[in-house]
Amino acid sequence: MRILSISGATVLLSVLFFTSCVSSGKFKRVGRAYDARAASLGDSIQNQQDSILSLLFKLENARGGNQMLLATQDKLQDRMAAQEDELDKLRGNMSNTSSRLVGQLVTIKKEAADAIASRDSLKTNQAALVKKFAAGLDRAGVAMDTAFVSKLPTDGYRISISGGELRLSVQEDLLFTPRSVTRLSDKAEVVLRGVMDALQADPLLKLTVVGHTDNKPNPRKGTNNWEYASLRATRLAEELTSTYYLSANRVMAASNGEFSPLTSNATDEGRARNRRVDFVLRNNVGNLLRELDKL
Repeated sequence: MRILSISGATVLLSVLFFTSCVSSGKFKRVGRAYDARAASLGDSIQNQQDSILSLLFKLENARGGNQMLLATQDKLQDRMAAQEDELDKLRGNMSNTSSRLVGQLVTIKKEAADAIASRDSLKTNQAALVKKFAAGLDRAGVAMDTAFVSKLPTDGYRISISGGELRLSVQEDLLFTPRSVTRLSDKAEVVLRGVMDALQADPLLKLTVVGHTDNKPNPRKGTNNWEYASLRATRLAEELTSTYYLSANRVMAASNGEFSPLTSNATDEGRARNRRVDFVLRNNVGNLLRELDKL
Protein backbone atom coordinates (compact mmCIF):
# COMPACT_ATOMS: atom_id res chain seq x y z
CA MET A 1 0.00 0.00 0.00
CA ARG A 2 1.55 3.25 -1.15
CA ILE A 3 0.78 6.37 0.94
CA LEU A 4 1.00 9.76 -0.89
CA SER A 5 0.29 13.30 0.44
CA ILE A 6 1.48 15.46 -2.47
CA SER A 7 -1.66 17.56 -2.79
CA GLY A 8 -1.59 18.43 0.90
CA ALA A 9 1.99 19.49 0.58
CA THR A 10 1.22 21.57 -2.46
CA VAL A 11 -1.54 23.42 -0.62
CA LEU A 12 0.71 23.95 2.34
CA LEU A 13 3.46 25.29 0.15
CA SER A 14 1.03 27.50 -1.63
CA VAL A 15 -0.04 28.98 1.68
CA LEU A 16 3.51 29.44 2.73
CA PHE A 17 4.25 30.95 -0.64
CA PHE A 18 1.55 33.46 -0.38
CA THR A 19 2.06 34.19 3.24
CA SER A 20 5.79 34.34 3.29
CA CYS A 21 6.39 35.71 -0.15
CA VAL A 22 8.84 32.85 -1.02
CA SER A 23 10.24 32.85 -4.59
CA SER A 24 8.73 30.39 -7.08
CA GLY A 25 12.10 28.72 -7.86
CA LYS A 26 12.79 27.94 -4.29
CA PHE A 27 9.28 26.75 -3.84
CA LYS A 28 9.66 24.31 -6.74
CA ARG A 29 12.90 22.96 -5.33
CA VAL A 30 11.35 22.43 -1.95
CA GLY A 31 8.32 20.75 -3.56
CA ARG A 32 10.48 18.41 -5.58
CA ALA A 33 12.57 17.52 -2.55
CA TYR A 34 9.45 16.91 -0.54
CA ASP A 35 7.97 14.75 -3.29
CA ALA A 36 11.17 12.73 -3.55
CA ARG A 37 11.24 12.28 0.21
CA ALA A 38 7.58 11.28 0.25
CA ALA A 39 8.17 8.77 -2.56
CA SER A 40 11.13 7.30 -0.71
CA LEU A 41 9.11 7.02 2.49
CA GLY A 42 6.25 5.42 0.54
CA ASP A 43 8.62 2.84 -0.94
CA SER A 44 10.09 2.13 2.49
CA ILE A 45 6.62 1.73 3.98
CA GLN A 46 5.61 -0.56 1.11
CA ASN A 47 8.75 -2.66 1.61
CA GLN A 48 8.03 -2.89 5.32
CA GLN A 49 4.44 -3.89 4.62
CA ASP A 50 5.65 -6.55 2.16
CA SER A 51 8.13 -7.76 4.72
CA ILE A 52 5.42 -7.91 7.36
CA LEU A 53 3.17 -9.87 4.98
CA SER A 54 6.05 -12.25 4.22
CA LEU A 55 6.75 -12.70 7.91
CA LEU A 56 3.05 -13.29 8.57
CA PHE A 57 3.00 -15.92 5.82
CA LYS A 58 6.10 -17.60 7.19
CA LEU A 59 4.61 -17.48 10.67
CA GLU A 60 1.46 -19.19 9.45
CA ASN A 61 3.54 -21.82 7.68
CA ALA A 62 5.60 -22.32 10.81
CA ARG A 63 2.43 -22.66 12.86
CA GLY A 64 1.12 -25.25 10.41
CA GLY A 65 4.44 -27.12 10.49
CA ASN A 66 4.48 -26.98 14.25
CA GLN A 67 0.98 -28.45 14.35
CA MET A 68 2.12 -31.21 12.01
CA LEU A 69 5.12 -31.85 14.23
CA LEU A 70 2.89 -31.96 17.27
CA ALA A 71 0.55 -34.41 15.54
CA THR A 72 3.50 -36.54 14.47
CA GLN A 73 4.90 -36.38 17.99
CA ASP A 74 1.57 -37.54 19.38
CA LYS A 75 1.52 -40.46 16.96
CA LEU A 76 5.08 -41.34 17.87
CA GLN A 77 4.26 -41.20 21.54
CA ASP A 78 1.24 -43.44 20.99
CA ARG A 79 3.40 -45.87 19.04
CA MET A 80 6.07 -45.80 21.73
CA ALA A 81 3.44 -46.47 24.38
CA ALA A 82 2.12 -49.43 22.35
CA GLN A 83 5.65 -50.74 21.92
CA GLU A 84 6.27 -50.36 25.65
CA ASP A 85 3.13 -52.39 26.32
CA GLU A 86 4.28 -55.04 23.85
CA LEU A 87 7.72 -55.05 25.42
CA ASP A 88 6.22 -55.51 28.88
CA LYS A 89 4.15 -58.38 27.50
CA LEU A 90 7.23 -59.98 25.94
CA ARG A 91 9.13 -59.57 29.19
CA GLY A 92 6.33 -61.34 31.00
CA ASN A 93 6.28 -64.15 28.45
CA MET A 94 10.04 -64.41 28.60
CA SER A 95 9.94 -64.62 32.37
CA ASN A 96 7.32 -67.38 32.24
CA THR A 97 9.24 -69.22 29.56
CA SER A 98 12.47 -68.89 31.51
CA SER A 99 10.82 -70.24 34.65
CA ARG A 100 9.33 -73.13 32.69
CA LEU A 101 12.68 -73.93 31.06
CA VAL A 102 14.44 -73.82 34.40
CA GLY A 103 11.90 -76.29 35.75
CA GLN A 104 12.31 -78.54 32.73
CA LEU A 105 16.09 -78.34 33.05
CA VAL A 106 15.90 -79.41 36.68
CA THR A 107 13.66 -82.33 35.69
CA ILE A 108 15.97 -83.35 32.83
CA LYS A 109 19.01 -83.21 35.10
CA LYS A 110 17.26 -85.38 37.65
CA GLU A 111 16.19 -87.84 34.96
CA ALA A 112 19.73 -87.91 33.59
CA ALA A 113 21.14 -88.54 37.07
CA ASP A 114 18.59 -91.32 37.61
CA ALA A 115 19.45 -92.82 34.22
CA ILE A 116 23.17 -92.75 35.02
CA ALA A 117 22.53 -94.35 38.41
CA SER A 118 20.33 -96.98 36.75
CA ARG A 119 22.98 -97.66 34.11
CA ASP A 120 25.70 -97.98 36.75
CA SER A 121 23.50 -100.31 38.77
CA LEU A 122 22.79 -102.36 35.64
CA LYS A 123 26.50 -102.61 34.83
CA THR A 124 27.23 -103.66 38.40
CA ASN A 125 24.53 -106.31 38.34
CA GLN A 126 25.63 -107.57 34.93
CA ALA A 127 29.22 -107.77 36.09
CA ALA A 128 28.07 -109.63 39.21
CA LEU A 129 26.13 -112.15 37.09
CA VAL A 130 29.04 -112.71 34.71
CA LYS A 131 31.38 -113.08 37.68
CA LYS A 132 28.95 -115.53 39.27
CA PHE A 133 28.88 -117.67 36.12
CA ALA A 134 32.66 -117.46 35.77
CA ALA A 135 33.04 -118.40 39.43
CA GLY A 136 31.09 -121.61 38.72
CA LEU A 137 33.79 -122.72 36.29
CA ASP A 138 36.50 -121.80 38.76
CA ARG A 139 34.81 -123.89 41.46
CA ALA A 140 34.46 -126.78 39.01
CA GLY A 141 38.17 -126.61 38.19
CA VAL A 142 39.10 -126.61 41.86
CA ALA A 143 36.80 -129.62 42.47
CA MET A 144 38.50 -131.54 39.65
CA ASP A 145 41.99 -130.74 40.87
CA THR A 146 41.06 -131.87 44.36
CA ALA A 147 39.61 -135.12 43.03
CA PHE A 148 42.59 -135.91 40.80
CA VAL A 149 45.54 -134.89 42.97
CA SER A 150 47.77 -137.85 43.77
CA LYS A 151 45.26 -140.19 42.09
CA LEU A 152 46.02 -139.57 38.42
CA PRO A 153 49.33 -139.00 36.64
CA THR A 154 49.67 -135.29 35.92
CA ASP A 155 50.64 -135.96 32.29
CA GLY A 156 47.46 -137.97 31.74
CA TYR A 157 45.01 -135.05 31.94
CA ARG A 158 44.84 -131.32 31.38
CA ILE A 159 42.35 -128.71 32.73
CA SER A 160 41.85 -125.37 30.99
CA ILE A 161 39.28 -122.58 31.34
CA SER A 162 38.68 -120.27 28.37
CA GLY A 163 35.81 -118.61 26.53
CA GLY A 164 33.20 -119.43 29.18
CA GLU A 165 33.98 -123.15 29.29
CA LEU A 166 36.07 -125.58 31.29
CA ARG A 167 37.75 -128.37 29.31
CA LEU A 168 39.18 -131.51 30.89
CA SER A 169 41.21 -133.53 28.39
CA VAL A 170 41.93 -137.13 29.51
CA GLN A 171 44.13 -139.62 27.68
CA GLU A 172 42.37 -142.78 26.50
CA ASP A 173 44.30 -145.18 28.72
CA LEU A 174 42.91 -143.49 31.86
CA LEU A 175 39.35 -144.18 30.68
CA PHE A 176 39.29 -147.36 28.55
CA THR A 177 41.10 -150.61 28.40
CA PRO A 178 43.24 -150.93 25.26
CA ARG A 179 41.36 -151.20 21.95
CA SER A 180 37.95 -151.06 23.67
CA VAL A 181 35.03 -148.69 23.40
CA THR A 182 33.00 -150.23 26.23
CA ARG A 183 35.29 -151.51 28.99
CA LEU A 184 36.40 -148.80 31.39
CA SER A 185 39.83 -148.72 33.00
CA ASP A 186 40.55 -148.71 36.75
CA LYS A 187 41.22 -144.95 36.67
CA ALA A 188 37.93 -144.14 34.91
CA GLU A 189 36.09 -144.01 38.24
CA VAL A 190 38.45 -141.31 39.54
CA VAL A 191 37.92 -139.27 36.38
CA LEU A 192 34.14 -139.61 36.36
CA ARG A 193 33.89 -138.87 40.08
CA GLY A 194 35.93 -135.69 39.57
CA VAL A 195 33.64 -134.67 36.70
CA MET A 196 30.59 -135.20 38.92
CA ASP A 197 32.18 -133.15 41.72
CA ALA A 198 32.67 -130.31 39.23
CA LEU A 199 29.07 -130.50 38.01
CA GLN A 200 27.73 -130.52 41.55
CA ALA A 201 29.80 -127.41 42.36
CA ASP A 202 27.50 -125.44 40.06
CA PRO A 203 24.04 -126.81 39.14
CA LEU A 204 23.90 -124.52 36.10
CA LEU A 205 26.83 -126.25 34.38
CA LYS A 206 26.18 -128.65 31.52
CA LEU A 207 28.51 -131.29 30.16
CA THR A 208 29.51 -132.37 26.67
CA VAL A 209 31.63 -135.51 26.33
CA VAL A 210 33.69 -135.32 23.11
CA GLY A 211 35.63 -138.31 21.73
CA HIS A 212 38.86 -137.91 19.70
CA THR A 213 41.17 -140.25 17.75
CA ASP A 214 44.45 -139.99 15.88
CA ASN A 215 44.60 -140.14 12.10
CA LYS A 216 45.27 -143.88 11.94
CA PRO A 217 42.52 -146.48 11.43
CA ASN A 218 40.93 -147.49 14.74
CA PRO A 219 41.01 -151.08 16.06
CA ARG A 220 37.29 -151.69 15.63
CA LYS A 221 36.52 -153.22 12.24
CA GLY A 222 33.85 -151.59 10.12
CA THR A 223 33.95 -148.40 12.23
CA ASN A 224 35.47 -145.12 11.11
CA ASN A 225 37.16 -142.72 13.49
CA TRP A 226 34.02 -140.56 13.82
CA GLU A 227 32.05 -143.54 14.98
CA TYR A 228 34.82 -144.96 17.15
CA ALA A 229 35.20 -141.67 19.08
CA SER A 230 31.43 -141.31 19.31
CA LEU A 231 31.05 -144.81 20.83
CA ARG A 232 33.53 -143.93 23.55
CA ALA A 233 31.87 -140.58 24.31
CA THR A 234 28.44 -142.23 24.45
CA ARG A 235 29.72 -144.96 26.79
CA LEU A 236 31.02 -142.36 29.26
CA ALA A 237 27.82 -140.26 29.09
CA GLU A 238 25.75 -143.39 29.84
CA GLU A 239 28.03 -144.29 32.76
CA LEU A 240 27.59 -140.82 34.28
CA THR A 241 23.79 -140.99 34.06
CA SER A 242 23.38 -144.61 35.18
CA THR A 243 26.08 -144.99 37.82
CA TYR A 244 26.57 -141.42 39.05
CA TYR A 245 22.97 -140.27 38.56
CA LEU A 246 23.79 -137.26 36.43
CA SER A 247 20.58 -135.84 34.96
CA ALA A 248 20.37 -136.78 31.29
CA ASN A 249 19.42 -133.22 30.32
CA ARG A 250 22.80 -132.00 31.59
CA VAL A 251 24.99 -134.22 29.40
CA MET A 252 25.42 -134.99 25.72
CA ALA A 253 27.91 -137.07 23.70
CA ALA A 254 29.77 -135.86 20.62
CA SER A 255 32.69 -136.78 18.37
CA ASN A 256 35.44 -134.95 16.51
CA GLY A 257 37.08 -138.13 15.29
CA GLU A 258 40.59 -137.36 14.02
CA PHE A 259 39.81 -133.79 13.02
CA SER A 260 40.68 -131.88 16.19
CA PRO A 261 44.18 -133.01 17.16
CA LEU A 262 46.10 -131.44 20.02
CA THR A 263 49.41 -131.98 18.26
CA SER A 264 50.93 -133.54 15.13
CA ASN A 265 50.10 -137.13 14.29
CA ALA A 266 53.56 -137.62 12.78
CA THR A 267 54.96 -139.39 15.89
CA ASP A 268 53.75 -142.14 18.21
CA GLU A 269 53.81 -139.67 21.11
CA GLY A 270 51.72 -137.16 19.17
CA ARG A 271 49.16 -139.77 18.12
CA ALA A 272 48.88 -141.07 21.69
CA ARG A 273 48.20 -137.58 22.95
CA ASN A 274 45.51 -137.02 20.33
CA ARG A 275 43.62 -140.19 21.40
CA ARG A 276 41.64 -138.63 24.21
CA VAL A 277 38.24 -137.67 25.56
CA ASP A 278 37.29 -134.06 26.40
CA PHE A 279 34.83 -133.30 29.18
CA VAL A 280 33.58 -129.80 28.33
CA LEU A 281 31.64 -127.95 31.04
CA ARG A 282 29.75 -124.83 30.03
CA ASN A 283 27.55 -122.38 31.82
CA ASN A 284 23.88 -122.62 30.97
CA VAL A 285 23.68 -119.63 28.63
CA GLY A 286 19.88 -119.71 28.68
CA ASN A 287 19.87 -119.16 32.43
CA LEU A 288 22.39 -116.37 32.07
CA LEU A 289 20.25 -114.65 29.43
CA ARG A 290 17.16 -114.96 31.60
CA GLU A 291 19.00 -113.43 34.53
CA LEU A 292 20.27 -110.58 32.35
CA ASP A 293 16.78 -110.05 30.98
CA LYS A 294 15.44 -109.61 34.51
CA LEU A 295 17.76 -106.66 34.95
